[in-house]
Amino acid sequence: MVTLNNSQLFIMLAIYSVIVFIFVWIENKRMRKNLLGKEHEMQRRMYEVSILKELGERIGYSLNVQKIVDVVTGSLRKLLDYSTVSYLILSDEGRIIFHCIVEESVNKKFIEDVESRMLAALTALLNREVKESEVDESISGTITDETNKTTIQSFFNIPVVINNRPVGLLNVSSHKPGLYKEEEMMLLYTIMHQASTAVSKLENILNLEKGKLNSMVESMADGVLMVDTRNRLLVINPTAQKMLGIDKAQPSIFDILGKLSSKMDLRTKIEESLRKDKLEVEEQLKLDEKVLRVLVSPVKDAANEPLGAVVLFHDITKEKSIEKMREDFTSMMVHELRSPLTGIRSIANLLREDKIKNEQKKYQEFIELIVSNSSSMLDLVNDLLDVAKLESGKLQILRRDTNIPEVIKVRIQSFVSLAEENHLTLESKVEPGVATFSLDENKIAQVLNNFLSNAIKFTKEGKIIVSALTVKKGESFLNKVSSLGMIWPGIKDKTFEEDVLILGVTDSGVGIAEEQLSKLFNKFTQLEESAHSEKKGTGLGLVISKGIAEAHGGSVGVFSEVSKGSTFYCVLPIAKEKVNAT
Repeated sequence: MVTLNNSQLFIMLAIYSVIVFIFVWIENKRMRKNLLGKEHEMQRRMYEVSILKELGERIGYSLNVQKIVDVVTGSLRKLLDYSTVSYLILSDEGRIIFHCIVEESVNKKFIEDVESRMLAALTALLNREVKESEVDESISGTITDETNKTTIQSFFNIPVVINNRPVGLLNVSSHKPGLYKEEEMMLLYTIMHQASTAVSKLENILNLEKGKLNSMVESMADGVLMVDTRNRLLVINPTAQKMLGIDKAQPSIFDILGKLSSKMDLRTKIEESLRKDKLEVEEQLKLDEKVLRVLVSPVKDAANEPLGAVVLFHDITKEKSIEKMREDFTSMMVHELRSPLTGIRSIANLLREDKIKNEQKKYQEFIELIVSNSSSMLDLVNDLLDVAKLESGKLQILRRDTNIPEVIKVRIQSFVSLAEENHLTLESKVEPGVATFSLDENKIAQVLNNFLSNAIKFTKEGKIIVSALTVKKGESFLNKVSSLGMIWPGIKDKTFEEDVLILGVTDSGVGIAEEQLSKLFNKFTQLEESAHSEKKGTGLGLVISKGIAEAHGGSVGVFSEVSKGSTFYCVLPIAKEKVNAT
């Protein structure tokens, strides 16, 4: 057994104490390092939370990327040491915004180098050349010092991406070397990524809502466009583009102003609407064949701040046509009624004179004139009543066995004297076998009256032929007319879904242009034409004839060739069980 003396014990105790001290020191240092690391991590987390909270509070539902970057750059001093913090952002106008915040005094070349490096990085990011002429520059913070010859020693960029679309760069630079470690860069990248993600989600939501709104606007019958407070075009629907005659896929406000430059000052209307905060109206704007009413109204947000103006183009062409039709109707009524009324009044005054009373022949002529003028007025009133019945669906058809050749014969006889006065001859051409059909005799006679009256009115010389024929289901109309030796100018072939009786009136007049044929049986067109025509009459005979034919389940039509004549015809379905043809 070894016995230690006091000296040896003291040495061993000292060695043990040193070992314990070293162990405690090392452990304390390790614990202190861990605490500092945790404290630093906590500070980073607190910074991350605080800056994201600030982004949420200051940005809200904004899609302004520049505002987001301003918030981030304004708080970077809490995290990093830097000489400058800068950003390059693509603006809505297509320009590039460069802003540099100088924290530590540097020279001008330092800032130019920062911008140059960022432009090179943005060129690579956008995959297109970015020119300095596209950049709008601004600098804030500490003033530059040209005596300071420091250069960039630490430098890194963070891309700003919205919906996988690069929109800019954030840059941090310093004249001190080796400053920025991976964890600082990753933290800044994480913050920008989270902010960009939030904006991307908001943009997607807004795009979805905008898509719904655009679909609604595009389906509107009225033309709609919206501009912001700087007169930039935000929305325009296809109807507005069609009304204005703009066929560009992405038109600008200048395209619209150019189309309206000689018609109205839209820019001034918009400015007045925003300035006065009220609806501005242009009552009548004529564009080609259209008449538009233009309404300009300011648009505001929830805080009553102006966002821009909406412009609505309402097509009032039909309203104007109806208004013109009413004017033409009044003109026609005055024209048609004034002449016979004036004649009747004049003749009535003459009949008061004893001299006229004693001249039996003269007296009788005046009586006939009164009867004639009264008949003209009655015809006018009857035409208007018939049209009113057609529109209200009250036109009644009273079918009975009707001998078609006899109806045609009577109609020709009633128009012979009028035709002779106009140096015209009247003939009939009836297909053998056409005899008795179940029709409203009076109404069919009225159709023939209208066709004959028009034919005589618009034919200067030659002859007018009234024809009747039947066409079987699926049979060639053209072949049937030709086989009967009938000549109908401008005739085109057609077939029918059932057996039909066709009554036609062919003239040798001036004929009608192709583009005018579709207007002949339109009430509005007839009233307008009659109001300006030198020929007397309401012009409603064809409209009434169309209504009578349709009440029988049939139709009317016209074939014509300019300078050769026209044929107006009526197609009447044959009710087989009621036919009594011989």
